Amino acid sequence: MEGKPQDYGVGLATQAEMLRAASKFDAKLSDQPIRDKYARFTLTRTADLVGACALFVEPAHIVAGHVLMRSMLEDLIKILWATISESNAEKLCNASIDHLKNIMRANNEGGTARITDKQGKDHSARFLKSDRLAPSGKKKSVEAMARDVGAVGIYDMFYRFASIQTHGNAVGPTTPNTAADVLVVLSGVGAVAKATGHTAIRWLLGRERPSNKDLVELLGVWRSRT
Repeated sequence: MEGKPQDYGVGLATQAEMLRAASKFDAKLSDQPIRDKYARFTLTRTADLVGACALFVEPAHIVAGHVLMRSMLEDLIKILWATISESNAEKLCNASIDHLKNIMRANNEGGTARITDKQGKDHSARFLKSDRLAPSGKKKSVEAMARDVGAVGIYDMFYRFASIQTHGNAVGPTTPNTAADVLVVLSGVGAVAKATGHTAIRWLLGRERPSNKDLVELLGVWRSRT
């Protein structure tokens, strides 16, 4: 792998600017607003993440690069799943609300939070018995989404490996990271951002979704023969 980490960092920063600009593209049609909304969200989020990775040009930053790349891989799988249907996109758009409900319920049940009125009267028990903190539906795992869209290879080959650093499970004998190690991570980040951006932009502008062959070639791991 040729080049310097700093050069790759400049490239990633440029990629971030392009993704952010793409989030403002007009959609081909206005018939799928929720999928469009999620596509724009993904473009903006990916721009933020790849822009952060552009700063990770030193060997000491490798762990942070792995962690953010894992988040980007999750976003790639989610945008592939979201563009299947408006229902899928809606579930992902509502995910933050369900997450907040889970946090609120856990804190109330654990006694670390209370729901009170202006007079200070505690209504936590009654609130918990109501359905106001009930999730909108069963949460689908990232692995299940990957299987739905035929991207289980991406999940198994990339997401699982990136999870090692994300969960702090890379304990053991280590050797000092080198510039070449940094290039591998930054190259991977760029490839994932490219695949995610392609997926979202292709949906917005053409109402199309990439094939498995497209994704393989965008990720640049091996060249598809089909």
